[in-house]
Amino acid sequence: MKEYEMIDSCPITGESDYFTYLDLGKMPLVNNLCNTKKESLNCKKFDLKVNFHKKSKLSSLSLAINPITLYSNYSYKSGVSQPYIEHCKDLYSWCKKYSSNWFKGNKNVLDIGGNDGTLLSTFKEINSELEVLNVDMSSNLTKEAINKGIPSIEAKWGVECAQKFPGRFQTITTTNCFQHTKDINDFTAGVKIALADKGHWFLEFPYWNESLRTKQFDQVYHEHAYYYNIHSLYMLLAKHGLQILKITEFSIHGGTIRLVIGHIGDYSPATEVDMKIRDDRGIVDIFSKPLDEQYYKDWASNIHTHLDECYSLVTSLKEKGKTIAGFGAAAKGCIFLNSSNIDHNIVDYVVDDTDLKQNKFIPGTGILITSRKELIKNPPDYLIILAHNFSEYIIKSLPDFKGKFIIFFPEIKIIQNI
Repeated sequence: MKEYEMIDSCPITGESDYFTYLDLGKMPLVNNLCNTKKESLNCKKFDLKVNFHKKSKLSSLSLAINPITLYSNYSYKSGVSQPYIEHCKDLYSWCKKYSSNWFKGNKNVLDIGGNDGTLLSTFKEINSELEVLNVDMSSNLTKEAINKGIPSIEAKWGVECAQKFPGRFQTITTTNCFQHTKDINDFTAGVKIALADKGHWFLEFPYWNESLRTKQFDQVYHEHAYYYNIHSLYMLLAKHGLQILKITEFSIHGGTIRLVIGHIGDYSPATEVDMKIRDDRGIVDIFSKPLDEQYYKDWASNIHTHLDECYSLVTSLKEKGKTIAGFGAAAKGCIFLNSSNIDHNIVDYVVDDTDLKQNKFIPGTGILITSRKELIKNPPDYLIILAHNFSEYIIKSLPDFKGKFIIFFPEIKIIQNI
């Protein structure tokens, strides 16, 4: 089994005209948590570079790790996040609005990359008549979904899997996993096969232009093979006979967009103000001005400067005798800690509510992951919110914490708990 494959051409255009703009050096696999401190400090690392493909305007990693290595036993559980559960309730209302055929016999809903079944569980709690299916590559999480009563298949989504369900699903959902997929043509072609006539695919992913604007370089890790904008998605979908019907922004995951997608020919072209995808000059990205090569390279330079500032802050606090812990052993937290050279010598422990992560160590750092009980037993002076996209929720959930919170994105902020 190959550990990884190089991404040396654009999957949308097939061209190899690209440049590298962010190089984070060698980074560990963020969700492959370690059993011991020694294992964490000596874990295997891989190059983490981001390239820009000029014609499609797609950003990608320079290499893609074998998905079996990444996902066969996955530690991230979507059901731990209450904000995500609330987001699922909102998505249900969207599906109900667009998927009128739910009331005409086709009540089939497919969630691709459905993790532990949280989204479909939420849907079923609202509408028990829905017939649902979760397809996910993680054996441990599909088992957990099945235990929740959600029919689940452990499989890689693509044409081979989709051919078992041709035209079956009125509604397909994909939340925060499309960017994980190297074989995006196989994935998208699979959706085309499984989506019923006049069906809708609700696709959500962290919007890369928003991540650029807010300095969220920590969206970059080996699971995220691609970093999308509207231009690149429009080209990819058209290639597979699909079209964007609606585009909407959400704050979850640090800035997400939701696309409502259907078969070309099933619906009239989009006409709403927030759907101005094309003009006479071609495709435009409605959420940002055109970004040139210098913009990307300047952005990467600013990221490295920001990381130096973050390191300087925590080391100065440590020199003053202050104690520091973290909250949220998220993938982005692992990347931030490793790329800023913050390890167990600075951070005493990291709290996470996911039971699969507790008593493990964050790769590359030697930092132990523990439960909230440690905040009571050994309260720090400062708590770094590593899962910064949920910072407001995390702060509100810790009313008894007497120290100060540190948030590093988009700017450095220190907040005294009230």
